[in-house]
Amino acid sequence: MRGVYFKNMKWQAAIKVDKKQIHLGTVGTQEEAARLYDRAAFMCGREPNFELSEEEKKELKKYTWKDFLDKTRDTITSKKQRKVGLIRRNKTDLLIGQSDGDTEMINGGGSSHSEDGDAETSAS
Repeated sequence: MRGVYFKNMKWQAAIKVDKKQIHLGTVGTQEEAARLYDRAAFMCGREPNFELSEEEKKELKKYTWKDFLDKTRDTITSKKQRKVGLIRRNKTDLLIGQSDGDTEMINGGGSSHSEDGDAETSAS
């Protein structure tokens, strides 16, 4: 596919404009990278890997090249930040369970409160 390459265990998209290679972004799949290239190719009047929908074409016509690059990079950055946030949140959930006021560690050990208010510690 045009504009797509696999580097550092990730799919990346790039396009050459005015003899300069412009990195469009790093994504999770080959198809995502190809579609990212396709949007840039449309903006430059080049042939895409996949046909863009009329809706996508209409949306892209609203942007200048610079605005397109800024929006594309912002979108990729925000997706990465959401993904990192989910990973961090999932790690926290693994370390600390927040059900019934108990604290539970991954290995099953932790503490809970007995009926008389004293903390009880259990280990597995």
